[in-house]
Amino acid sequence: MDRDMTIDFGFDFPFDIDFDDSAALEVQRYVRDVVSKLGLSGDSSCVEMTPRVNAYVALDGRLTNFPEHYVALVWHEQSGWSVAVEDRLGELVEVARLDGDPRPAPAVVAAWVERVLHEEQVREQVNRDFAAFVPAQRANVLS
Repeated sequence: MDRDMTIDFGFDFPFDIDFDDSAALEVQRYVRDVVSKLGLSGDSSCVEMTPRVNAYVALDGRLTNFPEHYVALVWHEQSGWSVAVEDRLGELVEVARLDGDPRPAPAVVAAWVERVLHEEQVREQVNRDFAAFVPAQRANVLS
């Protein structure tokens, strides 16, 4: 019995697929170098290439202003590096941004992160969604 083994997925690719992963490797190398300068192992970091190139690096330690929240270093290809904390819903809220070149030298990033982690207050604040950190108000119940 002769069968047709063609599978029709019902869509056509309107673009050429580029299998050149040199850009991905370059970004991964850059993030790995930053992680290394921070003295981390890289076990808690990742790089995503789509829809926009970005990276996430879990940091050791806490910020004085947010002692109960995990801290992460986040990179976006256009806006560069920022430090963020997880709110009570697990969403990242940016609390500091490294100005300038979106892709500074790893040593520059590491020195900046150390300053942010050891400051009494995050002075380079960009956005604080305080509502995300405050527990919901409890209703007063009269007995």
